Formats: sequence, C-alpha cells, structure tokens
Amino acid sequence: MNLNTRNFYKEFIKEEIDFYLREANFDERERLLFLYRNKKMPLEEIAERMCCSVSTINRINRTMKKKIIKASKFYYSGISKEWE
Repeated sequence: MNLNTRNFYKEFIKEEIDFYLREANFDERERLLFLYRNKKMPLEEIAERMCCSVSTINRINRTMKKKIIKASKFYYSGISKEWE
C-alpha cells in the first residue's frame, strides 16, 4: 500500500479523530480538510467545496499530514482519551 498516493484514505477510528482534532493544532482549513478526508472525499471535490485550487489543497494536505505525524507519537489507544 503506497501512503504517498493523493487519494489514499487513512481509516481513523473515532477516538483517533477526536485526538488529532484536539492535539494536532490544525488551523481552520486543515481541520476542515481533515474532516472531509475522513469522509473519504477526493481532494478535487474538497477543493471545490473549500473554493480553493487543487494545488492549495495539496499544500494544506502536506502540512496537515506533518502535524498528524508529530502528534501521533503521543497517541496511545484507549489511554489518550483518559488524559484529556
């Protein structure tokens, strides 16, 4: 499975979604993109909904992924929710 493909969808569980929304320090556009991607929406459709170019969405997507990777080292399944 190639994680670098543009329309690869990581299937997060509800606990993970809540964790990343809380801990990844997303700005408004990254947060919206994260929620759309969790609904398995293609980047092209997201670009239309957010009134941006696909290139802009790709840039937002890259910064969002970096924040997810940084926050992921603090995620522990079943425990992170208790640390709120």
